[in-house]
Amino acid sequence: MIGRIGCLSGVLAIALASCTSPPPPERDPFGKTLADAVARAYQTHQNLDLKNVTTFAWERFFAFKPKQSPDQINAALGFSWATDYSDQTDTYCLLVFVEGKVVAHSLLFPRYRGDCKTIDAGPYTPNAAVFAVTSAGKTTGGTQFLQLQKVA
Repeated sequence: MIGRIGCLSGVLAIALASCTSPPPPERDPFGKTLADAVARAYQTHQNLDLKNVTTFAWERFFAFKPKQSPDQINAALGFSWATDYSDQTDTYCLLVFVEGKVVAHSLLFPRYRGDCKTIDAGPYTPNAAVFAVTSAGKTTGGTQFLQLQKVA
């Protein structure tokens, strides 16, 4: 009986931890860095230049809209990497940075922090990954819903 209670307690603790975990970008330090850079670009009316934000090497950047299948993602990347949809909730964009045939970094990025539905999937080289940041109004929480726009 004590063993069952201990096991149940462990399962409950894991379930609670997973329910209270912050969203994916908050678990990834780069997510906060990128969100801050997008907000700063919006506030200062400057472009977001990804090569100046990243701290890792990459040759190509991809921005996948929600609900993209693994086949769609892998076809764009040119190699097999994705095993799941980019996002089923329409809440996140899947940002993927590639070096050669390897994913150097990937991140589920909240759409309201910098929506990728307004840009093509890519690929973008470091010199081409420059975006204007605009607002599509306010979120239900009152913050700006920021969007990325490709700079010509």
